[in-house]
Amino acid sequence: MSGELLAIITTLCWSIGIFPFTAATIRIGAAPINQYRIVLAWIIISLILIFVNSISVTELFCTPHFYHYLILGMSGIIGFTLGDYCSFTSWTLLGPKLGSLYTTFAPGASLIVGYLILGEKINFIGVCGIIITVGGVIWLTLSKKDKAAADKVGFSRNKKGIVYGIIGAICQGTGLVFSKLGMDWYPDKLPTMHVVWIRLLFAFLAAFISSLFLKKLIQNSKPIFQNKNNGIPFMLLGTLLGPVMGVSFCLMAIEKIEVAVAQTIFALLPIFVLPISLFVYKEKITGQSVFACMTAVLGVMILIWRDKF
Repeated sequence: MSGELLAIITTLCWSIGIFPFTAATIRIGAAPINQYRIVLAWIIISLILIFVNSISVTELFCTPHFYHYLILGMSGIIGFTLGDYCSFTSWTLLGPKLGSLYTTFAPGASLIVGYLILGEKINFIGVCGIIITVGGVIWLTLSKKDKAAADKVGFSRNKKGIVYGIIGAICQGTGLVFSKLGMDWYPDKLPTMHVVWIRLLFAFLAAFISSLFLKKLIQNSKPIFQNKNNGIPFMLLGTLLGPVMGVSFCLMAIEKIEVAVAQTIFALLPIFVLPISLFVYKEKITGQSVFACMTAVLGVMILIWRDKF
């Protein structure tokens, strides 16, 4: 399978996965869903590695070096535990259409953090790309017609949702940098699924430790075990599409094609979400939403291909 096709499948998985996660979060809450879907994803990945890849439990834990656990663990905590929690909250308040558009901030955040940590280059064209992306997001956020269309299906331009959307994208961009650092900077490279396994391991440990520290473990667990409002099937579907299939296809795509090409395809996520949102929520596709999404995606493409201009 080509890397481009893998990247398209990744984007499709993430685009569809937003909707069951939004439904599950509305029914159960962001913290319980984020906490337990990471555990579920980790268990599924563990079973795949053990029974499909024929890795023993001992090898599973002992093959990675301390460096892998440290860097990829940080990637999982920042990207999954913090980033996805904020994104779930944002999607619930803003709706998948606008909430997904905030994911276009992730490449810009990745570039800035990569510049600070990895010494990656940043130039004037890259800065212009970030500004164009921000402009597209602001355009849709302030659009009165699109706000009216969102209000009709129960979503609003909630300030909390906007802040969480921005934080979520920054965390996901930062997590990607640490993931790249953990995969590429050590001579002994791990298989793609093993990298995902480490990220998920630390993500769910961080989620449970924080819930224990905040004395919310029972509060977060109760609606899950009670299957509050029948939210578990939605969580299961979102988990399969997102952290299991989406993340795995993402890393496989990056191994086969240039990261820039893969990121360009991933950036199309808001475009994919528009028709799905129309189908699921009957949320009207306005002219502003189409052009705002295209503007944001254009900004991401300029940012990613900044060195080619």
